[in-house]
Amino acid sequence: SQGCPRGKRKPEKAGFKADRKENNMKREKKTNRIQKKKRKVWKYILLAEGILCLILAGAAGGFFYLRAQGEKNLKTSVPVPPADAQEISTEEESTESTSEDGLYITYQGKRYRYNADVINILCMGIDKDLPIEEKRDTGSEGLSDAIMLASINTEENTVKFLAVPRDTVVPVKVLNTAGELVGTENKQITLQYAYGRTAKESCELMKQAVSNLLYQVPIQRYCSINFQAVPVLNDAIGGVKLTSIETVQWWNGSFYEGQEMHLLGEAALDYVRQRDETIPGSSMGRIERQKQYITCYIDQAKEAVKKDLTLPVKLFQSLTEDMCTDLEVEDVTYLASELLQVSVSADDMSMVPGDVVPAGEHEEYHVQTDALKELVVQSFYEEVPEETRQQESAEETP
Repeated sequence: SQGCPRGKRKPEKAGFKADRKENNMKREKKTNRIQKKKRKVWKYILLAEGILCLILAGAAGGFFYLRAQGEKNLKTSVPVPPADAQEISTEEESTESTSEDGLYITYQGKRYRYNADVINILCMGIDKDLPIEEKRDTGSEGLSDAIMLASINTEENTVKFLAVPRDTVVPVKVLNTAGELVGTENKQITLQYAYGRTAKESCELMKQAVSNLLYQVPIQRYCSINFQAVPVLNDAIGGVKLTSIETVQWWNGSFYEGQEMHLLGEAALDYVRQRDETIPGSSMGRIERQKQYITCYIDQAKEAVKKDLTLPVKLFQSLTEDMCTDLEVEDVTYLASELLQVSVSADDMSMVPGDVVPAGEHEEYHVQTDALKELVVQSFYEEVPEETRQQESAEETP
């Protein structure tokens, strides 16, 4: 047989040509399928990224909307004091008036305007281990054992706390079982909570009582929690570390002055709740511990919230059975963002000035009136400059 000449191919048979053509077509189809699949994958990736961007934008937009709405809700106009309201007064003179641009008082010959940048929230700890809306065996809503007014200055980025001793004697509104006012009696302020028929009504009564005590300082919101809520709030931020400022012993536990503590679970509740009732004035020591705990809690909570901005809202929503409040989700969103910018120290914690007085088996806390008036003016009001006063007088003159 003759071989093929060099440089020339042997002619292919028709069957081989068809096979090669079919293989080329298969490879081309496979390549097209792979490219099409890649384009489809990229389409889904881009779509997913687009959806993720929309979700993030929506979440951010939702956050800023809630924050803006919360700020609008909380920065309400100063309410007009009721006709029977207690006024800040001195023996020399006193006037109190409300105009479109705020609440004004005259104290010791000077004119002051209420600082509208301050948001006041009444915080209460209720002495029961039951859900907040469930009554005790006695049929009452319980007593308000811890009473603190948190004042957030949104302009200066500060927060201050004013503790009101539970035994502070004030005019307490006495209501009958139908919720009708029977009269007022001078009693410990903790008892005012018990006269409500519901947790909400009890909180409203306490809000009025504290505002009256502080010469009609506006209180925008309230929040009460029972004892069950304390360990939940405490453990949500990983516990609270502090050094005990007092030695306290009770029937099944104790802690000692100078003891380094990492409070978890029930230990946190014990630290802010327990006291030796056989020691006169022990409730004052408990208030000091509560003030210390709040200071440490806020510092450590800020770090936890920085890691999870949704934490305050999650906690707020999880405490439904153990909390009564008129705060809304948007309020919490706004307040959480504001509190991240503030720092709290012992200097930001104060107490209504007064004296502990024995009263039979119990104790009473009698307010030092003049000192309280001065504290209220310094904490919640701003002096109106002389130039502004003269301008206002000139505008009022016909």
